[in-house]
Amino acid sequence: MNIEEINKTLINSITSPELKDLKSDFSEIAIDQLSEVKGLPFVSVIIKIIKFGFSIKDLLFLRKLGKFLWTLKDVPYSDRIKLIEKLNRDSKYESDVGSKIMLLLERVDDFEKPKIMANAYKAYLYDEITYAQLQRINFSVDHLFIGDIKEFESFYHDFQYEMDECTRQNLELCGFIILIPVMGGGTNVEKINELGKVFAEKVLMRG
Repeated sequence: MNIEEINKTLINSITSPELKDLKSDFSEIAIDQLSEVKGLPFVSVIIKIIKFGFSIKDLLFLRKLGKFLWTLKDVPYSDRIKLIEKLNRDSKYESDVGSKIMLLLERVDDFEKPKIMANAYKAYLYDEITYAQLQRINFSVDHLFIGDIKEFESFYHDFQYEMDECTRQNLELCGFIILIPVMGGGTNVEKINELGKVFAEKVLMRG
């Protein structure tokens, strides 16, 4: 099975009418139970990979994929199709949406991040963020520690919340805040910028 076929099966899973009936995010499913997950083409691909030998990395990817699909399952079937069509219209994707999503999921270092990224795709679907913002948010989520994201969310709800210095620097580098120098020296003041506001309101607050 080549990468083009894998790409196609992931897209077919995202747009499958059966996705709404998914009972688990795969994190609690044993290998021998995967065949019981009906209607999702990507699961059959995973089973084929496992039959030829699998690694811990494969299982971790499956769990991240499950979190991503689980977050999308409540999006109406017709809207999920619109999401793929919308992404395909963007020349940067060049009809390779599945590969782009797999690349994102393969890189992330925490099981909470696929849910955040899926929520970013929801926001993009409903025109709450632009394609450029989607790309920047995914990049930032990939590069930030999950603890940085949690601290950012706390700071968004309470501007008196004190973030540690490393978190502040990471959030600035990833484009969610700006650090404003204080006259006469002292600790810089954090301010959430436009991308950070969109990330908090349209992605993190989706739950």
